[in-house]
Amino acid sequence: MTVEAVGAELRRLRKAAGQTQADVARIVGVSRANLTQWETGRYLPSVENARLLDDHFRAANALVELAEAARSPGPASAGALTTGGSLLDVFRRAGGALAAQLIRDENGRAVGWRHNLQQRGQHTTLATAYGISAMVVLGEPYIDLHPVVDDLYAKRTEFGWQGRSAGRRPEVTSAVVDALSQTSTILTAEEGLARLEGSLDDYSRTRPFLLSAALRTSVRLAPDAPLTRRLTDDLLAARLDFDGVPLWGEKKEPRLVAPEPSTAHTARAVVTLRALLRAGEDRADVQEAVEVATQWLVNRTHPDDGIMEDLALPQPGGREATRVNIKHFTSAWVVQALAEAPQVPAIRLSRALSSLWERYEAGIGLWAWGSGDLPIWMTLDAVTALRAAALAFAAPPFLPTTAAE
Repeated sequence: MTVEAVGAELRRLRKAAGQTQADVARIVGVSRANLTQWETGRYLPSVENARLLDDHFRAANALVELAEAARSPGPASAGALTTGGSLLDVFRRAGGALAAQLIRDENGRAVGWRHNLQQRGQHTTLATAYGISAMVVLGEPYIDLHPVVDDLYAKRTEFGWQGRSAGRRPEVTSAVVDALSQTSTILTAEEGLARLEGSLDDYSRTRPFLLSAALRTSVRLAPDAPLTRRLTDDLLAARLDFDGVPLWGEKKEPRLVAPEPSTAHTARAVVTLRALLRAGEDRADVQEAVEVATQWLVNRTHPDDGIMEDLALPQPGGREATRVNIKHFTSAWVVQALAEAPQVPAIRLSRALSSLWERYEAGIGLWAWGSGDLPIWMTLDAVTALRAAALAFAAPPFLPTTAAE
């Protein structure tokens, strides 16, 4: 089953119903552009949208089944990751697809990636950092990253690296420092820590997402640095009490706190704190926090699907805050959190992996939202999670043998 075949069936059902694309888009609750992309075979509708379309056309679940058949690249469970080299094929396809999306200037020099790969526009600092890190995970020299790295380093400011708006942006600085530290010696650990610390402010301490991003980078640079210890304390302090269980929510501001813990933020925190433990940090409070949160993730019965978070980013000079909606690829972080934990039931990890594969667009080799949006960070999160699962569950064929003494 191909993406194009799904689109053809959707188009046939619409015409048989005597409806226009605008009619169907309005009834189902999506944009007409999304429907066009599905019908032309550029993207697959998400599971939710396929169900809505099925219900609308009374197609007896046919569209859901067709979309799932087209979406499945092969591996859908922990055990399947080891068969036939299929994961390696997925990685090579993703690397080639990202290389093809790299933006070049009028002289053909690589400059970076845009945030949403399906849209036209300029490359951004954050998207370029994500693209570099994804290429590192994918592991083959699809492109020469040196000019991209040099341009990225040159964009530093007094607050580290900034996004599309000015001011402190710890999530941007964390991603850039992380990318540069993996690909070049242009940034020293000392400068990276200084830039990272300069990007943080009081607002950051209320956002588990920002704390996890900054701490993950700080651990990579220097696990024993004072900044690493402060961020660790801040991340632990950002937990909230949910029925006696300390977990991470979206925010730690009483009037903004969601009524339930966040699967995405809890999984991110677990991955980050476990990296700290692997680096040699011996803290009982960190170990306990990881164990409690991991057990909650194991027992979680809700879908490991994406969530939307509304953030009001502060602006310098007292200007009105900029409101942005941030999506989280929840299943990718749950896979990472569970893959690195001991004695996790395989069925639980398989459920998270299945949710991750639901967002895979086999036709283009990257991960996308069902709306057609193609954010570069989704592919970074996905391949990072898949590598973690493969390392945890796949037995290498050439293990060294211990010689008898």
